[in-house]
Amino acid sequence: MSNAGVARRYAEAAFEISVEQQALDRWRADIGVIAEYFGNHQLTFILGEPNVRLERKEQIVRDLLADKLQPEALSFALVLTERSLVGLATRIRDAFELLYNDYKGQIPATVTTAVPLDDATRQRIVSDLQAQVGKRILLDERVDPSILGGAIVRVGDTLMDGSVRQRLAVLRTQIAQGAFSGPDDGLDGYSDLFVLPQGPGGSPAAPTGGSDGSDGSDGSDGSKGPSGSSGGSNGDKSAGPASGPSSSTSMARRPSDAPRAQPVARPQLATAKATNGGNSGGGNSTSKKKRKR
Repeated sequence: MSNAGVARRYAEAAFEISVEQQALDRWRADIGVIAEYFGNHQLTFILGEPNVRLERKEQIVRDLLADKLQPEALSFALVLTERSLVGLATRIRDAFELLYNDYKGQIPATVTTAVPLDDATRQRIVSDLQAQVGKRILLDERVDPSILGGAIVRVGDTLMDGSVRQRLAVLRTQIAQGAFSGPDDGLDGYSDLFVLPQGPGGSPAAPTGGSDGSDGSDGSDGSKGPSGSSGGSNGDKSAGPASGPSSSTSMARRPSDAPRAQPVARPQLATAKATNGGNSGGGNSTSKKKRKR
């Protein structure tokens, strides 16, 4: 049999004796005292040492507990010492506590919050838990600022973690996995952080432009093309031939949509022509004079 099973058997035996004697509370206190002393590591080592005679061990227990326990509870401690079960004293106490609470129709509950509870919140928690478990709640309040908000409730073996810290941990896991089982899964009270602003007519607002030219500017240098279309990679305003629609929702570029090339002035060529023209004119007049002669 496992240690938990052995501890439960001895706890049940002590509990039955306490009910028969109508001394349940006294036995509960005595079992707690035995667990406190037998939980001492040095005492546990001495009482479990095979080289120490049993008579010596029993005398140690009597000297420590005779004036703290009722005679029946002292005998119970001596039985544990004789059978080398001193190390199970704390488990026996816990098992006895479960039997005691069940007999009284009550159950302990631990509530951990980031800030102390006020009276209204405490009463609401107690009422809700009593409605769920059907027993009187023995509330143990604890404060832990690291949970950020919400509450962590433990009732028996049941743990209910409604802390903000836990919700954020769930959110991080969902983002990492890219899977959400529902719109508010792990986001109670935080869904509004992920709602996009609405534009006219209830449609999502248009995104603002960025450095990548997503607002209608062309690719690398950010210069705008005609009608918000993207231009060449070097910012050239001339457009090539239309390549057809890129998707079922986009239309091919029409010839009229292509930007018109502007005439480029060539001042050097113009100056050269003017100079050459003047020189050529002078040369012709001189040659004519020579012919007349």
